[in-house]
Amino acid sequence: MVTLNVLGLNCGTSIDGIDVAHCRISSVSPKDIRIEVLSYTEVPVDSNIRKNVLRLCRPGAGASTTLSEVCDLNFTLGREFARAIHDSGVDLSQVDLIASHGQTLWHNPQGDHRSTLQMAEPSVIAHQTKKTVTSNFRVAELAAGRQGAPLAGFFEACLLADPNLTRISQNIGGMGNASVLFPTSKPQPEGLGSTYMAFDTGPGNVFIDACVRILTDGAKHYDKDGEAGARGESEIDEALVDRYLSSEPYFRQAVPKTTGRELFSDDVARNLVSEMQATRKSPDAIVATMTRITAESIARAYEDFVVRLLGAGGNIDEIYICGGGAYNPNILKHLQTRFAKSRVMRLDDAPVKVDPAAKEAVMFALLGYMSVCGWTIPIAGKSENADPAILGVVTPGDNYHEVMQRVVGDEYFGKADVLQRIIM
Repeated sequence: MVTLNVLGLNCGTSIDGIDVAHCRISSVSPKDIRIEVLSYTEVPVDSNIRKNVLRLCRPGAGASTTLSEVCDLNFTLGREFARAIHDSGVDLSQVDLIASHGQTLWHNPQGDHRSTLQMAEPSVIAHQTKKTVTSNFRVAELAAGRQGAPLAGFFEACLLADPNLTRISQNIGGMGNASVLFPTSKPQPEGLGSTYMAFDTGPGNVFIDACVRILTDGAKHYDKDGEAGARGESEIDEALVDRYLSSEPYFRQAVPKTTGRELFSDDVARNLVSEMQATRKSPDAIVATMTRITAESIARAYEDFVVRLLGAGGNIDEIYICGGGAYNPNILKHLQTRFAKSRVMRLDDAPVKVDPAAKEAVMFALLGYMSVCGWTIPIAGKSENADPAILGVVTPGDNYHEVMQRVVGDEYFGKADVLQRIIM
């Protein structure tokens, strides 16, 4: 058995905080992983760094960006991630490995020239913590000809798959992504090729957050507990919601698919806000309308890509919400209305208890563990190809030899194998 204490780091599209999950991960066998979450915390991102990342992620905004700025940001984010580790209160003497997703600056998953750019220089993190770092988990997926996102489907399939139930784990961070888990004891939908599939549904909190920033001139960054959206619910501009969702080609694009700020940007949100302001919609009504765009985009994605795949008589049994959107009751209420036969709840109500806020960071901790062990992850259904890929780049720290000695010396790690179960 190989046991490593791994720090999983994640900063999502909203760039509001760096998630730090301290996990003890052990292999019971090559197909059986045990994860114990020792601690979890979110460390706020420095506001100036956040503003700079958001500025660089605004396509077509008219502002120029130099290579010098991009180069500097990579190291700045590396220092910020290292600071988050130190500020998290985790005792680094109890850490063997750091698994850092970094910050996505750009993601281009289409065509022959797929590419992705995650920043937060791992060498800076390794130097400032003296620990070995794994990073760049998406790169190998794109190199293999796949979308590179969302990555959490395999993790959620291990946690939540059921012999008889169709379940969806819906993350609502900056973007929305769904992991669809089909019953393991029943025939899989035709052409699926796996027990699960994963895809981005579209905008998550990105439009809502941008809307709040615009309406408050930066005084607020999100709709806390969905309060503004609830107040404006009776004034939702349903025509605008339908027109936007019908006109944006991404929503009709077949799976697999992934997206980001390259498409659902603050500038798109600003145009929608300006349109509603021109018709004298109240600020609360504008927030409620933007919230409905997110909720309805998720609902339509289920109808188009899940219900149709299930066929006649098929039903989504349970929908688990995680990410920041799990704390917006307006989104959950709308999904429950749209799918009256389904149970809509937060991920922490699932049979396997997972903190909705910590899930992504825990998943990256697992990817870091799998990376140093040389394991590939199972391929999602509907993927462009099934070429296996070991995800992650290893940056040695002062403890590199110790970590690799512990991994390579165990009989279970002679070859890559497919993960089938996680115990938490």
